[in-house]
Amino acid sequence: MTRGNGVFSARERRTALIALLAAAAVAAGGIALQPLMKPSLGPGGADAYLSAPTPGVLDATPLNG
Repeated sequence: MTRGNGVFSARERRTALIALLAAAAVAAGGIALQPLMKPSLGPGGADAYLSAPTPGVLDATPLNG
């Protein structure tokens, strides 16, 4: 007669626990490293946000009609 909950074997429960701990370690590492990383600004970098506005466009307005 087997011991346990009868659904998963001891080896399967151990493997699941190891996978859960590994996922928690990866998540904790990401959270710890996030303040050290700068956000991606895309292929243009910071200079892409310094470009002149499109000529003739003053403001976004809704279309009436």
